[in-house]
Order: sequence, then structure tokens, then C-alpha cells
Amino acid sequence: MNEIVEKYSAYALRLAAQYESGQVAFADLTGLVEEFAAKFTEHLNDLPESQRAPTSSALEASLDTSLKTVNQDSNTAQALNEILLSLNRTPIY
Repeated sequence: MNEIVEKYSAYALRLAAQYESGQVAFADLTGLVEEFAAKFTEHLNDLPESQRAPTSSALEASLDTSLKTVNQDSNTAQALNEILLSLNRTPIY
């Protein structure tokens, strides 16, 4: 579980850093965030049912902790918020 959380926390921080530096526009960020959430969900679905909720909660807690360490008016905070929202969003296909 920790390995998955670390992997996706690092992935989220890379996305946030790209958005903060201007390498990624907001429109592109939303697509990348949706891709992030889809990959995480796919990874979760490979886990036993009993590990899915705790792993998801651990990732949310990790991202929330990262969010608390940045300027709340920054692009990094905006990106991390978008990522957190995407984890609980129901995809429409």
C-alpha cells in the first residue's frame, strides 16, 4: 500500500510542479488529472477489496498534507486540489 501511495503522491507532485512552472496550461492539467485518477483507479482495482479504501484514503491524506505545505493561492495548490477532487469524481463515459 505504501508503495502505491508514494508512487501516486510523487506523480501528483510532478503534475503540480509542471502546472506551477507554466509547462502545463489549466486545460491540459484537467486532462492530466483525469488520466492520473484513471490510472490510480485501475491500480486500485488490481488490489484486494479490503485494501482499496485504505489505499485511497492514504493517498488523499498524503496529498492533503502536501497541500497544507504550499501557498494556498499558488498554482501548485490549485493543481493539488484538482487532483484531490478527481479522486472522488465519478467518471462519465
